[in-house]
Amino acid sequence: MKTLRNVLKGVLAGCIAALIALLAIGTVLAYTNPLKHLSIPARPTQALTVNSSPDEVLALMLESDQTWDSLEAEYQLTNIDLTTGQTVTETQHFWLDKKGELARLEINGDNSTTFVRNTTSLNQENKNKKKYYQVELPGTFRYDGFNPRKWLLENPNAVYLHPFGKSLPTGYYDFLYPTGIAQSLITNQATGLESIKIVGEDQVAGRKTIIISRTPKNHLYWVDVETGIILRAQFIGDADHWQTQFDAQSIIYGKKIPASVFQFVPSKDAKSVTPSEFQDQ
Repeated sequence: MKTLRNVLKGVLAGCIAALIALLAIGTVLAYTNPLKHLSIPARPTQALTVNSSPDEVLALMLESDQTWDSLEAEYQLTNIDLTTGQTVTETQHFWLDKKGELARLEINGDNSTTFVRNTTSLNQENKNKKKYYQVELPGTFRYDGFNPRKWLLENPNAVYLHPFGKSLPTGYYDFLYPTGIAQSLITNQATGLESIKIVGEDQVAGRKTIIISRTPKNHLYWVDVETGIILRAQFIGDADHWQTQFDAQSIIYGKKIPASVFQFVPSKDAKSVTPSEFQDQ
């Protein structure tokens, strides 16, 4: 029977593998559908509404990190086994400051993990395996003038992952940093590979959201109307109901986060290992 550990084991292992790989390679993912020109509207200065255009929603998502400086958020991840009906859940608690240059993530579930990014290093501990690693912060995870709008207009055949978001050891960082999702939707919509529609509005974690549908992938995103962050995402399964949902339970913008939150202190019984040894779950 599928458990949350089995569902997420590959995701977390893949994130660590990507972390190591990105120490040596760039962050550009090539697209197979070349575009000669893209037109991206300016980031909206007013909150989104159901009367906004899909392009305006994508423009806000593209530069959502410019709408906040710090936040604390808790998300719940739910997976449903469409064969057995078994439901498994875990929580992911985020503390992000300076747009994520300082970050802490605590994952609680079958594979409990603590991750801390500060100004000098990346640190991660697997609570279940009682092991941790520390590496110097690589240049590919520094901000360094990140400008997805400019780069996408200059090279619409590529996606530039957010340098802060991609360091987080979760497969769902792109909901808090939706710039990569926005880039793929902008190019795929322009080439006719995908269709984006506004299908409603809702409140999630006390925040107003616009709901957009992504077809043919059958994804739904609840987008914060002021920040562009995705507060809820549903991936529709073959049985015509969602099989995965990532849902914000709470989110607070502009919160003053103590510096101690971003200090990494491993458990006393945890063993220091290399990143490759850490990956061996």
